[in-house]
Amino acid sequence: MDLQILKDTKPFKQLFAILLITTAVGIIITLFGILVSAIFVEGSILNRIEMMESMQHTGDLSLMKYLQFVSQLGFFIFPAIIFGFFIKANILEFFKMNKFPKLSILISSVLIMVAAMPLSDWLIYQNNLMQLPESLSGLEQWMRTTEEKAAYMTNLFLQMDSFSDYLVNIGMIGLAAALGEELLMRGVLQTIFIKATKNIHAGIWITAFVFSFIHLQFYGFFARMFMGAILGYLFYYTQNLWVPIIVHFFNNAAAVSYVYFTNIPLDSTNLSEMELEKHGTLYAFMSLLIVVAGLFFLRNYWIKNNKDETIIAA
Repeated sequence: MDLQILKDTKPFKQLFAILLITTAVGIIITLFGILVSAIFVEGSILNRIEMMESMQHTGDLSLMKYLQFVSQLGFFIFPAIIFGFFIKANILEFFKMNKFPKLSILISSVLIMVAAMPLSDWLIYQNNLMQLPESLSGLEQWMRTTEEKAAYMTNLFLQMDSFSDYLVNIGMIGLAAALGEELLMRGVLQTIFIKATKNIHAGIWITAFVFSFIHLQFYGFFARMFMGAILGYLFYYTQNLWVPIIVHFFNNAAAVSYVYFTNIPLDSTNLSEMELEKHGTLYAFMSLLIVVAGLFFLRNYWIKNNKDETIIAA
């Protein structure tokens, strides 16, 4: 029996399918995860989940991390794998993960992401200057409240009192998030959007927009979208999903490691407003030039070394 029921379907039907699979699998896995956690929690698990952000009970942080991992499995990793199987029986081949990239490609890709940091900082600074019209003050207040809550949650997750806490965060924030988000975003959605729009850049940037939007952090929206686009181009120009997964992991793991070894919260590590006003635009422009040059290098390198395979020039 051929289970690859989506392999010949049109992009918009595939998009509907992945939305349906993600919703169904995410709800099922989340409910199962909550039922499992109830075994180890005293009293009502629903009450504990509702109150866990206040950190009133010992183990609330561990529960938060556990549920975050369950969420990664339910809404990212499993749906992407199931969708991929419905397209091609060989999952690694579908995700272009059947070959591990050369070390030189990985190092170049990581350096491109590092070079993008000044532009990312500049975009965050510009994003935070954004003010909506008075008529949208309610929306702006909601956006800022959501941003503050996200920052609070991030700093909670990054509280590490031991090396084991550090390893857990490397696994959850570094590996699980990188693997899950790249499987779904670049491995599935980007492929669908490129086919649907018949335009490489449109597909990559639409996916980057979705990638940034799902984080619900609007005052870092453009920086995250820019980083998502870089990951998208890395995937397309290397034709290997291991590349954005490893770069994404490096980016997240570096943030976790910085907080652990310096004990400085992430919201205290951005450049000051004075530095950004004086040098930010120049640094951002130089950062952009290096990123574009790096991506062109990867594009030309892939074309040169894969003459028998096709890649749409972009």
